[in-house]
Amino acid sequence: MANWITPEEMARKRELKKKVITFSLPFIAILIGALVTVAANGL
Repeated sequence: MANWITPEEMARKRELKKKVITFSLPFIAILIGALVTVAANGL
């Protein structure tokens, strides 16, 4: 093991990942909605 991860670092990474997922979900939903709209209008 070259570099050990402390429990504090693990908690920090977990919090960061949770924030990224929380902020990216609405953008993903908007993107999917836009693609569905474009596909529906194309038919």
